[in-house]
Amino acid sequence: MSRRDKAPASSSRKRSQKSNDILLRRRAGRQPVLAAGDDESYEEVPRPSQPKRLYHYLEMLYEKRGSKREEALASIIEVLACRLENDYLEEKFATFLYRGLNSLKIGSSKEKQLSLHVIGLLAIIICCEDKLSEVRRELLSVLSNALKSGTTTLKMLNCLAIVGFFGSTNSEETESAMQIIWEFIDPESVNDVNTKKHSPEVLVAAIYSWLFLLTSMEGWRLSHNSWNGAVCYFSNLLEHGDKLVRVAACEALALIYETGNLDKFWKEAKDHSNYSHMQQSLRENVLKKLKCLYLDTRSENIPRSENITKKVCEVVNYFESFQCLGTSLTINGKDLKLSSWYQMLQLQFLKNFLNDGFKTHMKENEKLQHLFEFNPRRIKNLGPELYVSTTDKITVRFFLPEERNAETLTKENKKKERVWRNSRLEKARTQLMSKHRRMSEEMNCCDYD
Repeated sequence: MSRRDKAPASSSRKRSQKSNDILLRRRAGRQPVLAAGDDESYEEVPRPSQPKRLYHYLEMLYEKRGSKREEALASIIEVLACRLENDYLEEKFATFLYRGLNSLKIGSSKEKQLSLHVIGLLAIIICCEDKLSEVRRELLSVLSNALKSGTTTLKMLNCLAIVGFFGSTNSEETESAMQIIWEFIDPESVNDVNTKKHSPEVLVAAIYSWLFLLTSMEGWRLSHNSWNGAVCYFSNLLEHGDKLVRVAACEALALIYETGNLDKFWKEAKDHSNYSHMQQSLRENVLKKLKCLYLDTRSENIPRSENITKKVCEVVNYFESFQCLGTSLTINGKDLKLSSWYQMLQLQFLKNFLNDGFKTHMKENEKLQHLFEFNPRRIKNLGPELYVSTTDKITVRFFLPEERNAETLTKENKKKERVWRNSRLEKARTQLMSKHRRMSEEMNCCDYD
């Protein structure tokens, strides 16, 4: 068979070959080149990679490799620092909680820290009371056992405080979380003398976690017997070798004074007949130790000491006048003003936990807005209102009989009925407008100083 006798290649075979060439060039990372005149010629534009959504990271929590789970948890924290994703967290609540608990059980040290942070964020964002109770119920027993076993981290204490604060529905539940932390802070309160001493960093974290829970309690709801040794314990810590421990102790004493129920934290005051004299002597003793701490910190020219000095100065001013100086923070152009010691402790604790996500939460999280009585959408009053209307509503009463049955009326009577009713309405409308005009004239004649 000669070459001229061969059948020409079909158009479908040409298109197939052309597609294969394009595919090969794509795989090689090059742009496809088509012959001039091809009706399918085009220029391929590379597509930018899309950022992964929260559900992608949630799926990654099922990975067997710990490094992948760590990456997913870190990415979830990063996403929730930019946007809250309330609806998705509510929908996938159980998955977030129990995958986090799984990481807490089998993960590395880093994975455990990240999982605790995610569970803490879950407690801050979720609004459903039943779900928050579930977080508290599942986590408290796990963290209680972890603290008793000696594998304590700062994130454990912070997460316990967050879950106890937002997940408790009554004072008994809050105090149960406080009790777990208190037994860790002061093991001697439960006759546990074999527990090793905590490092200053861990002790400070435990004290602020306990104080954060105390800020949610009203003084009259506190137990009469659970915290009797708190004042003596924190007073002794004012002589601790670490300055940060002493600052935490003086803030604890300030908050205890602010509750107005000193007798629930100080057994000696409860049993003493002259309660006011005991209170005054304790105040003088605390001020004496605080002023010594203030002088020590001022003598050190390091940034860390400047922050300590400022905090000690605030506590000294509080014990001298029993008035909190307060603080102010600008969020989204709106001022957040705090004027009590418990609010300042809440702000400090949540800022440390949320880090870069704090302002996002204050803008979008209604729970935190309610906690600090902050409305990011409130419009500032630009000045006094110059005019307030005091005009009452003006009414005109008139009688309009019911319409007669149209079937019993002739065409002419229907027309008379319509004209008569319209004239009555027009007359009433005219009377109303006349009253408005007379009142307006009377107000214009008045002189205003």
